[in-house]
Amino acid sequence: KKLIAFFSILSLFLSTPLIPANAAAKAGAKCTKAGSTEVVKGKSYTCIKSGKKLIWNKGVKVAAAMPQAPTSFDDLVQNYEGIAYAAWSKSVTGIKASTKTAAPFKALTGPNTKLAYKTPAYAFDLISRLYSDYETPTKMSVLSFNYQDRDWATEQMKIEVPNTPSIFINENACATKATCWGGGVFGGNIGNNYLLVLTTEVLDTNHLSGTMEAHEFTHVLQKNTGELGLVAPSWYTEGQAQFAQNASIYYQSFDSYLSSRRESSGELFRDPQFTSKFIEEFFVLTETDAWNKKYDRWRRYDLGAMLVEILTAISGPNSTMEIYKLTSGGVKFEDAFERVYKISFANALPIMSKAIALELGRS
Repeated sequence: KKLIAFFSILSLFLSTPLIPANAAAKAGAKCTKAGSTEVVKGKSYTCIKSGKKLIWNKGVKVAAAMPQAPTSFDDLVQNYEGIAYAAWSKSVTGIKASTKTAAPFKALTGPNTKLAYKTPAYAFDLISRLYSDYETPTKMSVLSFNYQDRDWATEQMKIEVPNTPSIFINENACATKATCWGGGVFGGNIGNNYLLVLTTEVLDTNHLSGTMEAHEFTHVLQKNTGELGLVAPSWYTEGQAQFAQNASIYYQSFDSYLSSRRESSGELFRDPQFTSKFIEEFFVLTETDAWNKKYDRWRRYDLGAMLVEILTAISGPNSTMEIYKLTSGGVKFEDAFERVYKISFANALPIMSKAIALELGRS
């Protein structure tokens, strides 16, 4: 009897017509209650009356809640998810608050060369505004060339910076047609004429977007603030330029900033070897021959950029340039770091390494 009763109840349940719930909101689809709202895939839809029907409107994009930003090294690990947005946001604030422009420059463009990025002055201006507390040089030449114009570029470099080895053109910046993608900055002491070298052969995103121009002009600003190469480890110098290129060129879109950041640091996210232990061991203050042989040179750029991103998130972009000003006066890098960030580099390093590892999905 219990079994019969069970099947009887089940039969009644299955035969009862089901009243369908509203389908997921979609622009123009039917809805049942005017004024009701539903969020689907980042859009908020409202049920409205259209004629005699109730339908979902076109919807409006819902702003995603940003993660909590770190405020100091004390809460950096806890709020690691907010590092990228905080650094980008503070950079945007700095750029928008400034009207500073870079000084006019002398353009030296190869006879067979067409500029890959047509408005280099725009990229230079953005970097000037990003680091608005620091002076840009009054004299600068920009040497742009493709593979065909390498010899011409070599002669121009001899004229512009005669005390600098011009083999950089053929051996580093543009060794082959396929690897003619480098850039560099050369010049004397603070205030002197600078030569900014740009290759235009390889038409990748870096050459078409202005990030290369922004990167190299950051080096100009570094040199104009302090004696580049003598005041900071190479991972700091290149890391700052790498961060600055993305934060400046993509200051109007956080998504674009993240995309470019990911593109230029993709190996870090893919390779599981980059743990907090690896990262902490990488950031040395004295770069020995053994260190140079152990680590891929690109780590100076991508890992360096993530460290500078942390410093920018905590104290803003100008703080990272202040290091050069202090060290140009004879202060050691680690002492300058402690003056600016109120914590020793030795104590900050394991915290930063842990936060970077967490950003990469590691421990």
